[in-house]
Amino acid sequence: MNRRNWLLLGTLSFLWGTAYLVIAVALRDFSPVVVVFGRVLLAAMLLAPLAIRRDVLIPLLKHPWWVLVTVLVQSTAPLLLLTYGQQWLSAGLTGVLIGAQPLFIAALATWFAPDEKPVGVRGTLGLVMGFAGIALLFGVDIGGSSHLLLGGILVTAAALCYAVGSILIHRKLSFAHPLGVATSAMLVSSAATAVPAVLLLPDQMPPFAGVAALVALGVVFTALTLTVFYGLIARAGPSRATLAFYLSPGVTVVLGWLLLDEQVQWSTVVGLAAIVAGSVLAAGRTEASGQEPGAAG
Repeated sequence: MNRRNWLLLGTLSFLWGTAYLVIAVALRDFSPVVVVFGRVLLAAMLLAPLAIRRDVLIPLLKHPWWVLVTVLVQSTAPLLLLTYGQQWLSAGLTGVLIGAQPLFIAALATWFAPDEKPVGVRGTLGLVMGFAGIALLFGVDIGGSSHLLLGGILVTAAALCYAVGSILIHRKLSFAHPLGVATSAMLVSSAATAVPAVLLLPDQMPPFAGVAALVALGVVFTALTLTVFYGLIARAGPSRATLAFYLSPGVTVVLGWLLLDEQVQWSTVVGLAAIVAGSVLAAGRTEASGQEPGAAG
């Protein structure tokens, strides 16, 4: 990659890693469903004009059922799951668990995309190593209370949804432009969360910090990151673009420690290393084929 692509990759990794800290701030003043609605609505308002101008939504209208199912699984459900789960987890731990997304993609490929499944000792070792890292996090970092356990289950389920959605995009919506898929996901997610979000809006105007965090989530950490991600795919290819999935969890852990005073246990570091290394080993073939994981955060 050239210098500009490395800069884009570093920017994307930093933004994805920072997103969980911003979610933590927004959750102080808004319910999870309001946080999700606010970010996807703002992102939809920014992405829709661009998608319409590039005429990338029309092809998706020919397959409304698969579009609806895919974006609900790949966007709406995981955003709700991770935001609800993060109520009880640190930003760093949330980022590490979501970082297992490529690992789940590799595991699911064994059944749903046999031509993309991990092969040989390397692939098997990667799966074992990655899931051992998740088990370590649940055993040491998360196993202390029922709330932590619930949060961990919800965030891990979000990573699984992202993985399932990625495979659906790869198999059912590969004809569509990525910007069209991303815009559809934001529009459908906005519609799906609008009613409960309106019902749960705060009675009084929240503090500036909470509002700023929510706006930043929609504008910077959703719309901008999706634009940078798909732009990087176009410039450098999906294999290199998805390096951000391996780098961003480390960014989250470090920033959570520095800015939110989160404690980082040895198990968090070891679990992160095992998940990232396992994902690289197990998902290497998947990336090489051009399959795109779902967007993080």
